[in-house]
Amino acid sequence: MKARTFSKVLIAVLLLGALGSCKKAVNAPVTTAPADVAGVASKAGGFLAYSHSVKFEVDPDSIGGRISALQSACNEERFGACSVLAVESTSGRQATGSIAMRVVPAAVEALVKLGADGSQAASRRTSAEDLADAVAAVTDSQDLLTRQRAKLLEFSERKDLAVTDLITLAENLAAVDSRLQSLAQDAAQQRRRIETNHLTIDFASNAGWEDDSEISFAAIWETFASNFKYGIDGAAEYAGFFLPILVLFFPLALLWRWAWRWATRNSRARLA
Repeated sequence: MKARTFSKVLIAVLLLGALGSCKKAVNAPVTTAPADVAGVASKAGGFLAYSHSVKFEVDPDSIGGRISALQSACNEERFGACSVLAVESTSGRQATGSIAMRVVPAAVEALVKLGADGSQAASRRTSAEDLADAVAAVTDSQDLLTRQRAKLLEFSERKDLAVTDLITLAENLAAVDSRLQSLAQDAAQQRRRIETNHLTIDFASNAGWEDDSEISFAAIWETFASNFKYGIDGAAEYAGFFLPILVLFFPLALLWRWAWRWATRNSRARLA
């Protein structure tokens, strides 16, 4: 009786374990491929400036064409407002390329697809910079200078001001106006960063590195022929330099030898 009861309990435990494993399998997270890079618009009243970077590994011969296509699309504002900020490229088997743009969020995905041209992204990254403090600092400075400007204008309406006071007042007003103009430019740049996205698309060669350990006979012969030609050219250059000297000094050497033998003929005769 006890054995039968133990068997029933064991079967119940096994069934509960199986049900639990099934439940875990159903609730397990599903891994999916990353979505295409899409632009992000800051929320209303938000101060986040978004930036995206995408890297593709492609045929090195296609990098120049891809960058040119992206540059043309941006300059033409084909997908929306866009400005090219920087373009870099190198050539060769391990060619690279990069283009940085400031675009409206709606244009990010289309530009990334244009640069991909069917290729898969090797890496991608989206980040945001909070400009709330910077925006607040500019706004506070603008408010302070605006009040200061209003106070200076009140002083300018007084009739008892001396000429020197008027000159000083005008200088202060000019300084305040200049600072306000600079702050307005800073505020416009901040709004532009918040309302648009910074997009950088990098390209790298998918060609493998050549194995330098493999030495071919053709490469050896090419190196030998190049060095041999260089040696012949160098020898010909030195020969062309020394040959005129030899032609000039050889007769002089013969003449000097004949003169020396003539001058010492008596001495040689006595020794003989």
